[in-house]
Amino acid sequence: MARATIRDVARVAGVSDATVSNTVNRPHLVNPATQDRVRQAMETVGYVPNAAARALRVGRTRTLGLVVLDFGNPFFAEVAAGAEQAAVEAGAEVALFHTGLGENTREQRLLHRLAEWRLDGLVITPNDVDDPALTLIAERGTPVVVLAREVPSGRHSAVRSDDLLGGEIAARHLLDHGHRRLAFAGWRRDERYDGAARVAATADTTLEWLDTGNADIAGGRAVGARLAGLPSRRRPTAVFCANDLIAAGVIQQLTRYGLRVPDDLAVVGFDDTDLASAASAVELTSVRQPAAEIGRAAVQLVLDEVKDRNRRGRDMVFQPELVIRESTAGRR
Repeated sequence: MARATIRDVARVAGVSDATVSNTVNRPHLVNPATQDRVRQAMETVGYVPNAAARALRVGRTRTLGLVVLDFGNPFFAEVAAGAEQAAVEAGAEVALFHTGLGENTREQRLLHRLAEWRLDGLVITPNDVDDPALTLIAERGTPVVVLAREVPSGRHSAVRSDDLLGGEIAARHLLDHGHRRLAFAGWRRDERYDGAARVAATADTTLEWLDTGNADIAGGRAVGARLAGLPSRRRPTAVFCANDLIAAGVIQQLTRYGLRVPDDLAVVGFDDTDLASAASAVELTSVRQPAAEIGRAAVQLVLDEVKDRNRRGRDMVFQPELVIRESTAGRR
């Protein structure tokens, strides 16, 4: 069946082609009664407006790109839910993309594709916040907001949690519970690690680095197995994990080896996703960052920059908080 055209709609509605076009693209120019007649004709002939053509005419797609590192991380799922809700409320849509932690080549390919698309704005958690491809997208007129990362250069706006403070909160909680052999399990020495190390230093103790190799449950299991294999006199008494996925893996493996959490080893996560209270043998103490609020704020910020292209880069920082559960609170 041939695709219905504007001319078909105009013939059925008894109006000009220009009136049909105005009803779709500039409805304020058409009186309500005529609009109703045109829309009824569109339904009758099965006409669907061409979104790409419309974008070329009006210069807007009403579509925002959201690029996250890991679909499997509940934090990003909550961010995406908040972002989509904010976009829908503003009359926009969200196109969701996934790159992968450390997948620089894949990310580069995606960014170069997005640079050619007519997105109204882009919200992204990049592997490299100073990637030239992000600058190219911004220079072509698409505002860029970096999610869950600091942008020291100020080249792009950013929406994030205060990870340095989050690390400090976690380490201070463990010290207050009498721990002096602390470890950090993560895939990089980031601000969460730096915050925990800073607090550990004030108590004249060290923070052992445990490389998970990745940001997932498997990385946590690998660290859990290494910890379980250590003699008790050498084993850390508490481990702060870079996210809840790693913490869940650590707890699973420690439990498998017969160690008790928190009596033999306390565990703290980061993000406070649903995993913290539901997906491990012991409910997890975790540093909460408001994922949905961060997603909403990122979309609102990029929409503000769509309206005003002269806005300077902003750094919006949310404050984390500690949610205490069994994985640390049971120890005396």
